[in-house]
Amino acid sequence: MAGLALARTAALLLIATATSALAGEPSNPVCHADVHRAGNFDLRQIGPLIAGTWTEVAIGTSVAIGVQESTFEIIYDRNRNRLYLGSDGIQTELVPVRGGNKPLRFDFVRGEEMDPQFYMLTSTGSEPGAEPWEWALVQDCQIASAPQFEWQFGTGARRSDGIISFFSANAAMGTKRNSARGVREQLISR
Repeated sequence: MAGLALARTAALLLIATATSALAGEPSNPVCHADVHRAGNFDLRQIGPLIAGTWTEVAIGTSVAIGVQESTFEIIYDRNRNRLYLGSDGIQTELVPVRGGNKPLRFDFVRGEEMDPQFYMLTSTGSEPGAEPWEWALVQDCQIASAPQFEWQFGTGARRSDGIISFFSANAAMGTKRNSARGVREQLISR
């Protein structure tokens, strides 16, 4: 079911990209070259574009098996020029990844590729691509230049963390991990 919704989203985004290109507007200001300066991105430009309510879909593991859907807020603090990720009454800073984007679909805890059973973006033959870089291209974004952020909630035995790559103002993808060594892919949209 998530795959069908993803295919519909991809088709709508292709139409929106073509429409804005015909109008002479930058088709994707989040991943647009003017936003990036010397390999870093400008939060003053990107922050307002990605602030708001987002929905994530991820495959559950362990006790919470199955496809899970949840919402979270991204808050842009203009005075401090920082982004925060908020969920269930708690929030943490979204820290820009420095030194080049980290790969999605990689389990940094185990130091190996993520198990493919936890991929949310899969190809059924009718969807546009099953690789993160292909999904980024649907958004008119080169995955290496997508603004990418790291986050962390908790510490020690109650820690979760992850990476989110924003492909546009309405589409992102991430990898999240928890202290129980679970790792999964997130498809994030609004």
